[in-house]
Amino acid sequence: MNSRDQKTDGTSSSDTTMQLGKVRITQPILEHLMKHSHEAIMIVNEDYKIDYVNEVALNVLGRPAEGYIGHDFREFLASDVASRVSEKFSRRQKGDIGPGAYRIEVTRLGGDKATLDLIASVAPTDSQGKKTVLHILDITQQVTDRKALEQSEEKYRTLVETMNDGLSIDDEKGRIVYANNAFCDMLERDPEEIIGHGWIEFTKEKDSKFVESKREERKAGISDHYELKWETKSGKVVPTIVSAMPYFSPENEFLGTFAVVTDISSQKEAEESIQFYLDLLTHDIANQLQVIMTSSGLLDEELPDSYIDDARMDIQDAVERCNRLITKVKRAGQLRHLPTAKVNLTEVVEEKVSVVRRVHCAQVKVVGLQDKIIVHADALLGELIWNLLENAARHNPKDERKIWVEIRRLGDMVEIAIADNGPGISDSRKEALFDKSRRAGGVGLTLVSQMATKYGGKLEIFDRVPGQPSMGAKFVLTLRLAE
Repeated sequence: MNSRDQKTDGTSSSDTTMQLGKVRITQPILEHLMKHSHEAIMIVNEDYKIDYVNEVALNVLGRPAEGYIGHDFREFLASDVASRVSEKFSRRQKGDIGPGAYRIEVTRLGGDKATLDLIASVAPTDSQGKKTVLHILDITQQVTDRKALEQSEEKYRTLVETMNDGLSIDDEKGRIVYANNAFCDMLERDPEEIIGHGWIEFTKEKDSKFVESKREERKAGISDHYELKWETKSGKVVPTIVSAMPYFSPENEFLGTFAVVTDISSQKEAEESIQFYLDLLTHDIANQLQVIMTSSGLLDEELPDSYIDDARMDIQDAVERCNRLITKVKRAGQLRHLPTAKVNLTEVVEEKVSVVRRVHCAQVKVVGLQDKIIVHADALLGELIWNLLENAARHNPKDERKIWVEIRRLGDMVEIAIADNGPGISDSRKEALFDKSRRAGGVGLTLVSQMATKYGGKLEIFDRVPGQPSMGAKFVLTLRLAE
């Protein structure tokens, strides 16, 4: 009889019986039950030594029976774990019925780590002693799987939170239940301002029929890609491509929609710019070419010298206009490829003011220009400032052309106001000035507006004297400080 068949009180297996209900249980039956139990079972005596380990426990612990029977169970635990378990064991032996379940980590014979859940209970013996019965559950694989799942979830969470596109998840009623950082940034809102609200609240599309049609498509299991304009907290419109996909419960119940929202502002801007410059080439330059052709035809006619001189001046003026347009279009093409850097605004303003004084004989008064004002811009900042100064001078028919340049710091921004005493700009024309589709501002102001946006700033137009457009215009450029 081996040590696992030996009873701890010294009697043999044949002289022990017990009554369980109407069933008379003998020692062989008890041993059979223990051996073939699906649970891992270990019995520890009052001296911390292991008296019994069943087959399942041996498989879990990874050692033969002789590796455990008669050994102090603390030998198989790390010192900190052994101390903690020993304390609980002692309290339980003294009758302190505390929590009987706890988790430990042990090292198997081959060196592998195992995570075990233990359920301990104290059983009295015939000799007035006490045995601790341990039910052992090997949860190593579950712990490993859970860690792998957590790591996988963390990877996907990191991917979702760092992706450039917005991700929105809504429920079956169209209420947003999740929004990643990119989506929140796109709408200029915090998550708590978005979660729980219907996604339609943040779009320019308020048509209930449109909303209902999209919801019905998702309920029918149809994924879709469509353009949608969103409205930010500050009122800015953001054009996007929405890639929407429905998700369902295991019972095929519609639960809501996953939507990847891609900001296509740059693409739309590029499309508008391409169309603008195409119109420019087919209209403005075509007009100048017509002037050149008409005026050059007059040179062959027998006309008074004054007519011939006017024709030559018209040709020269048309050529200069074409050159200016071509130069500005080239500048616009360069704008996308130049990296943003730190530029000294002071040097740029001083240089361009000097040029406009010399070329256009303008009287320029500068206020607020400091020794050094560093802003986020690129090598074309001078082109931006020159366009505003040149417009103020060249479109002013007065003999005494006056320009006022005022620079003010506003927190982390700097404001450059350029005003003139020219004919001014009517309120209706102000509204259309930066609309490329109407081309009211020409290529120069379009270029200036694009540059300001690239630099993280903006360009606005006002009356030099509020409420009196005829007293002159004032363009206000705001740039980000880099100091």
